[in-house]
Amino acid sequence: MNFEESLKRGTMFSFVPAKLEIKEKPEFNFFPLNVLFMSFAIKNGVKVSGSAIYEPDLASLKKEENKHSMKYYNAYGGNSWLLITYDELKKSYHGDKFVNGNWSGGADGVQWNMFFVHFTALGLTKNERCQFEKMT
Repeated sequence: MNFEESLKRGTMFSFVPAKLEIKEKPEFNFFPLNVLFMSFAIKNGVKVSGSAIYEPDLASLKKEENKHSMKYYNAYGGNSWLLITYDELKKSYHGDKFVNGNWSGGADGVQWNMFFVHFTALGLTKNERCQFEKMT
């Protein structure tokens, strides 16, 4: 199936997040600038999308042996966060998503792009704070 056929069938595409790059702090280069989760639905006959963006908590950066980790918090508030870990030795990523204090899913990957494709494929979780928009 090509791009045009996918669009006709209603398939939506998104982009992998950009890297967090702080020139004076290379330890942040393993992490994304932010992470976006999105889901689509039909409510009362209207197509809607919901999105939640997670922003880094730079103060939460930790390095233990060969692993770097950092938390990201939902920009819309609540008790929701991500924990993203990069293993320098294995050159791999692991991410866990927590919504309202409960584990909601996770993903692993050795390539930046594929890791975030799998991680963000979790979409939104029930009762996760997000922004809703009507789709045209």
